Amino acid sequence: MKIEGLVLLLIVVAALATGGLIAKYKPRKSRKQDPEERFRGHYFRGLNYLLNEQQDKAIDVFLRLAEVNQDTVETHYALGNLFRRRGEVDRAIRCHQNIIAKPGLTERQRTRALLELGEDYMRAGLLDRAERLFAELVEGDAHTPSALKHLLDIYQQEKDWHKAISIAKQLAQTRQNGMGHIIANYYSILAEESALQSDFDEAHAYLRQARQYNSESVRSCLLEARMAEQQEQFSDAADAYLQAYCFGNDCLPEILPALLQNLEAAGRQARIPEYLDQFIADTHGITPVIARTRLYKNEQGLKVAAEFLVVFLRQHPSVQGLAYLIDMNATEQSNSLPVDGLLGGLSSTQSADASSRDILLELTHQLLKNQPVYRCKHCGFSGQQHQWQCPSCKRWDTTSRIRGVNGE
Repeated sequence: MKIEGLVLLLIVVAALATGGLIAKYKPRKSRKQDPEERFRGHYFRGLNYLLNEQQDKAIDVFLRLAEVNQDTVETHYALGNLFRRRGEVDRAIRCHQNIIAKPGLTERQRTRALLELGEDYMRAGLLDRAERLFAELVEGDAHTPSALKHLLDIYQQEKDWHKAISIAKQLAQTRQNGMGHIIANYYSILAEESALQSDFDEAHAYLRQARQYNSESVRSCLLEARMAEQQEQFSDAADAYLQAYCFGNDCLPEILPALLQNLEAAGRQARIPEYLDQFIADTHGITPVIARTRLYKNEQGLKVAAEFLVVFLRQHPSVQGLAYLIDMNATEQSNSLPVDGLLGGLSSTQSADASSRDILLELTHQLLKNQPVYRCKHCGFSGQQHQWQCPSCKRWDTTSRIRGVNGE
């Protein structure tokens, strides 16, 4: 029997155990109206459907047997959740609506059914209906944190950032931790939208609000830098990129090209070697190492550049670094780059020719081609592009650069 069938069987046994006790201890007059033999016959027919993997028919029988009342309402919750997990949202909706329609339930039981029904609507994509139910629960101060979280999910899906900010602030008041950086992301998104319309004053106003909730927001620093670039304020842009690095050096591979360009445009290129050496010491990342190698190549020649890169790669192996070294070796006419030991005998000082180097370079590029670059620290989702919100688990600021031989 499938796992879902076993789950259903456990639910049914619990429900019918309760129903059996009710039938057993009913007054004799009630039992005449609902004979125990009839109850038992329905039960075995439903069980037969279940054992023959006719779950739909089994569920129909069990739902008719287990009338919603104080004793069976938990079973109906469980059945409704089972339907939702199976993707049978229509049946989940009917199940939870059936609970709400029954008189005699406590207010807590009714509001829980409303919460479950709202989740059904969300699963079905009926966001407007779900929103109304969750708003009703918040207004009635029932299941408030859960209802607020669902409302937040809805407004995120609808990209209604103003409403999302309002709900997130309410969640923060219910002592929900970690809302500050989420609110800062919402304000940063609004700032990005304003910047796209060249409304820089409004964008800066949103960024100030973002920093009130996350004073070390990397995202707000990056937006500040891009706006400064658009206005040709190159020194301010460079400072903003450097500030972003200080708040989270994981962003360095993305910001380094723009940072170097703005330093040069601002006439501060003399400090670039100093910055690169500091970045290498802090992160041991291959991106600043390659940038420093280019500087050595331009200022002191290929031999010095290759020696620097080889020393680093022996301590911190990197496919990306190896690809860059092979590419440099292919362009060196004197065939004297110090790569013999690193390439295991395939260097230009031995029998390897240009064709061998091309093959090796192609192999390294193939290794890197389909490698994920970013990974979510929470759920492990990986991809090629950085996401402020993980597409899988929907957490904010959990995606970071993958490090190691095939990564940074």
